[in-house]
Amino acid sequence: MEYVSRVKLEANGKAITDFKTVTIKVREYYKQIKLMHKVGFLSVNQLHAVTVGYVEPESGAEIDWATLINGTLTIELENGKRITYTGVYVLTVGEAKYDGENESVCDIELGATGRVEE
Repeated sequence: MEYVSRVKLEANGKAITDFKTVTIKVREYYKQIKLMHKVGFLSVNQLHAVTVGYVEPESGAEIDWATLINGTLTIELENGKRITYTGVYVLTVGEAKYDGENESVCDIELGATGRVEE
């Protein structure tokens, strides 16, 4: 099991690091298609998706997620491994959830055009 040590989203000249959770979505390489008497496979374009839990600041300074364009998301793991997503756009922003630590967290689904593991 790998643990995340840091998550950083850079876009529009800003760096955002107030993330509590990260979920990397399953990557799809092929789609199964039904043929007349057998099953075939079709390669698909790589789509990268990540969901992050953003901790909203108490000061009330909100981020306009709709303006986040062509960002870079870097996930650093404790073992020194780094996963970088490029061409990041916001797909959806969820409603705020409140946990037992008096924090307001909203889930943000991000889509990316590229992924690099270092």
